[in-house]
Amino acid sequence: MWKLNDEQIKRIQTYHEDFSNNEIARDMGINRKTVAKYRAPVQQEASDVLSGKEEAMLFRKEAEKLNQLSKQEKNKLSLLEHYSDKDIKEMLDYIAHNKKKEIDEVLWEPWHLRFALIWDTHIGAKECALDELHKFYDEAKSEWVEAFVHCGDLVDGCWVYKGQQFEQSEKGFDEQVDKVVKDYPNVWVPTYFIGGNHDESYLKSSWADITRMIDGLRDDLINLWYYDATLNLNWITIQLQHWGGGNSYSKDYKLQRYIDSIPAWEEPDIFGLGHYHQAIHSLHRWIHGFMPWAFLKKNLLAKRFRFPNVIGWWLIDITKDEHGNKKLTATFLNL
Repeated sequence: MWKLNDEQIKRIQTYHEDFSNNEIARDMGINRKTVAKYRAPVQQEASDVLSGKEEAMLFRKEAEKLNQLSKQEKNKLSLLEHYSDKDIKEMLDYIAHNKKKEIDEVLWEPWHLRFALIWDTHIGAKECALDELHKFYDEAKSEWVEAFVHCGDLVDGCWVYKGQQFEQSEKGFDEQVDKVVKDYPNVWVPTYFIGGNHDESYLKSSWADITRMIDGLRDDLINLWYYDATLNLNWITIQLQHWGGGNSYSKDYKLQRYIDSIPAWEEPDIFGLGHYHQAIHSLHRWIHGFMPWAFLKKNLLAKRFRFPNVIGWWLIDITKDEHGNKKLTATFLNL
């Protein structure tokens, strides 16, 4: 019979009663009689054994005191501070029904990333699809995304086109900052964003940087500066660009043209191009290029540039091996 430490005993007791002793023994690499010995006194669901946030935080403090956790494991546990008791319970139920190796492959392994790609939210515009944006964030979180990536035009700006002020619910720098801080979705998952031409309008007109202001007021909104940025998450490289002008005769022309301008030694795994309110996924030069639609309903700007204004977002799951070979799944969801 195996001799187990307290942590292993506690893990046995978190398994759901539907799991057999053989299944638990296989999962943990121990003898089934050992499982039966330690499991018999306690037949509870995982959510009863670890009842939520308080228990998880207590375990974290004890483990850190004994210095039993690696830096990576400490980082994982620190994420629990940002989740509600309901979220913790859902995580524990998920863990109880899945092997640790499978969970790590989905959530934590380097060279793997699951994220949501959006842009052109135009906060402050009357036709901003804010309700749909909240629905999108809730849905993306339920898909276990590790990050949101926003390719510009977070706010609607000012004086970008004639008559714009008549199409805005929040006018000016202060009102649009307050609207983002108060009403932009916050699901405790970081949103990395670049500034687009609408965001830059305040910088041009009054030397006021609205992206930096928002970054300072919301911990989950992380500014990557204007128009162009390269983001590295889990060793996956994402290049973001917010271009200008109207749509081309071919919807993916500007996407492929920009990818052609990237030097071979700077090639990203994923390239996102904003501004055009089009939904495209193109593989060009072995770079996955994306253009998603906007969270903006039909207004004068959309009519002027003939934007279709279908609201939607990309859910991207990518894995890369040590040789650079990529396996990518991209799902477009429209609301």
